[in-house]
Amino acid sequence: MKRVFILGAGFSKQVGLPLATELTSLILEGTELKEVEDMQDWLADFKQRLAALEGKGGDASGFGINIEELFDFARYDIELWRMRQQLEPVDRGAGITAWRTAEDISTWLRYMEKELVHVIWDAQKKAGLEPIKRFTAELLPDDAVLTFNYDTLLECALSAQGKPWNHGLNDSSNGGVTVLKMHGSVDWILLERRPEKELEKFVKLFSKVDTNVAEHGAQPRKEVEYAWELWRAKDTRACNAVIEMDKKGLSNFRYFLACAGLGRYKPLHELPGSGLTWITAFKALKEADEIYVIGFSMSPYDIMARFHFTSVVRARKKPPTRVVVVNPSDSGLGGIMSIVFGGPLKLVEAPAEDVDWEDVLGQRNR
Repeated sequence: MKRVFILGAGFSKQVGLPLATELTSLILEGTELKEVEDMQDWLADFKQRLAALEGKGGDASGFGINIEELFDFARYDIELWRMRQQLEPVDRGAGITAWRTAEDISTWLRYMEKELVHVIWDAQKKAGLEPIKRFTAELLPDDAVLTFNYDTLLECALSAQGKPWNHGLNDSSNGGVTVLKMHGSVDWILLERRPEKELEKFVKLFSKVDTNVAEHGAQPRKEVEYAWELWRAKDTRACNAVIEMDKKGLSNFRYFLACAGLGRYKPLHELPGSGLTWITAFKALKEADEIYVIGFSMSPYDIMARFHFTSVVRARKKPPTRVVVVNPSDSGLGGIMSIVFGGPLKLVEAPAEDVDWEDVLGQRNR
């Protein structure tokens, strides 16, 4: 029996990690942007326009923005400013032009994406593992977990219980539960290629070899997957050191925190290792006898997962024998899940912290 688990923000919420609706204020409080007057003016106007779009009129007081929504619509704002540049009498770089405004908004979004990792990591440090351990206690070595969360609570719980796990990348020889981080992880970084001895506190997860370079002596191309390698901090202390350096803008090597970003379109092709992660996830879904969806709502901001998961399941010779959805967020979610996974499914209408995992994942009630 092969089992696949799909985890969303509702799974980590049980130990206090913020949802997308709570992240916006936390991110804006943590960045230097609260001191940038132009950014604050743009954000105030942006909130009013979003409030009007959602039928709130022009009054944005008390109107909270989902961080995914903010990024989604901000990119449309950027596109309009770039188009306005066609009406400018000067070139893009000649002072305060429409193009410059678009670039400013892009810069503000990059600051927010960077702060996203800091906020999640700080929340994770305050979280307890016991509710997560109740779940991981029921996981079997051949299980695959597809998680859209950036936190490492699942991995920490597995390690605390002495259960081996891997990310399905260069570490797959570790065996155990395969934890596929679909959008990246707070303890991942991208580094320009360098000798491994320089990074004793990190584990290399993905590095692509160009056969034309290796076998024929061709010049290496300056493409993301060749120029950069994916690494994981070995432990909490190493991860904390990287994030604290990142907060202060200090580092002795060039790196980027390895997360896919926000909004509907996430440029996952810029994250080395993501291709193998997603293809491994598709294989697991294609072979799964049982699928469990926990705290993952298949929102419009996860449209890539909804589209590709539906395609993979439809290509199966027969649907999975069991699909269980835990903590459905609205009445329409069951219909969405039925479309994606096919066949009947069981809805467990309880938050993750109240679920009896032994009962739900065990042989009873099948």
